[in-house]
Amino acid sequence: MKKQIKFLAYGLFAAVILAVSVFSPEKPLVAVDDRLYDAYIKEDFSSKIKFIKKSKFPAKKNAAASVTMQTYFPALENSDGTDKIYFELESECLFPSVKADFSAPKKAQTVLSPGLSVSLTDAQNIPQGFRALPVNEKYAGEEGYALEKKSAAVCEVYNSIYKKEIKDECARIFVFAKKAARTVFLGSVGDMMVARGVQEILLSGPDGIQKVFRDTLPILQSNDIMSGNLEGVITDSLKNAAKTYTFRFNKKVLPELKRAGFNYLMQTNNHCYDFGEEGFRETMLALKEYGIPTSGAGMNINEAQKFYTTSIKGQEFSIISCGAYPVERSGFDGKKTASATETRAGILWESPQLIEAVKKEASAGRTVVVNVHGGQEYSFVPTKKQRDFYEKLCEAGAAAVLGSHPHVLQPVEWHGKSLIAYSQGNFIFNGMEEMYGATDSEIIRLGFFKGRPVYAERYQARIDGTSVSLKESAN
Repeated sequence: MKKQIKFLAYGLFAAVILAVSVFSPEKPLVAVDDRLYDAYIKEDFSSKIKFIKKSKFPAKKNAAASVTMQTYFPALENSDGTDKIYFELESECLFPSVKADFSAPKKAQTVLSPGLSVSLTDAQNIPQGFRALPVNEKYAGEEGYALEKKSAAVCEVYNSIYKKEIKDECARIFVFAKKAARTVFLGSVGDMMVARGVQEILLSGPDGIQKVFRDTLPILQSNDIMSGNLEGVITDSLKNAAKTYTFRFNKKVLPELKRAGFNYLMQTNNHCYDFGEEGFRETMLALKEYGIPTSGAGMNINEAQKFYTTSIKGQEFSIISCGAYPVERSGFDGKKTASATETRAGILWESPQLIEAVKKEASAGRTVVVNVHGGQEYSFVPTKKQRDFYEKLCEAGAAAVLGSHPHVLQPVEWHGKSLIAYSQGNFIFNGMEEMYGATDSEIIRLGFFKGRPVYAERYQARIDGTSVSLKESAN
């Protein structure tokens, strides 16, 4: 009896094995591009589907589907009429760029402007001395940017019986890995002196910023970082320094400047000590109170040496400001009087140590921007000392060096892959009408992509008393 039961058990087991071998269908086979297989398939992910390298696919077998690698531009792609399933893996932006000529203002250019010689590359290979142009008014990384190149695993199913399970398995395996970077915009203007009636307008009501900044306002408010040089101090002190001009402001102008778009204010200028160390300290406290960053200025040298750091859209930025202006006719010497020490609040001054600090920040993978208050007042040409220092900052790794102090415009130019604006002139500075060129101004707008300034826009403006407005053209 036991032998019969044992024999019956063996018979049932053999029958089950035979049934499984006869009635269980083979796994559907999917031929996969070798590059995709090596990058994404390290094991057989499914018990129902078998993925095989295309180069090793059995010659006598039929594939239920194939997965290939494809690059394409979604904004330009037309359907080929086939039933393909796209699994996006990576995306990268390409840039149309033109030679950057900042010698004279021109109307804004686009890729369709006649007579342009346009180069098309990725961000790192934009030719030296070129700047990128937007495409249909969109910048790299924005939704709908036409030159965003995507790579995808493209699945084409030949046997519709397996379509759903193959699609589900592919969706699990071919996962989006790398999105295109986005453009970070930094705007910069020159000297802002908000006394002589300006602060009264700013504080007069909700439309104060419109009255002062007029049609420049949309540009100021369109940046991730918007920087300006606040030419004066925030203080109630009446103990002004023995100087030709001293400027002080009501701290309530700070939130109005913030509403106008300014989220970084430079203080390393020749008016930072107009009301002595007391006025300087009060200014630092007021900026902190209203959450407006600055750098290159602090309650001691350790604070003054710190970069302002921020992360925007995956890009790390380090911003530092410094003084480099000559001794005033009144005898005011910023280096001696206003420089921070271990025991004195003040500003950072140009030095070889600053250049080394820039090099260190840049080598850490951060995008470095340096604001310098230097050069000769009312000179339209940078001094040799000015050029040497600004170029050394670029060679140390600064992506941009933005200048103020001369009160008139000086050249904007590339130094390698870095941009230098030697002087942006005055931006808000009532009472300059008698000085030749002192009412001409500009807004520099830089678009950084993967740490490099690829977009470089220069908006020409002009001061009219207590307000500033755009000129008709910009380049």
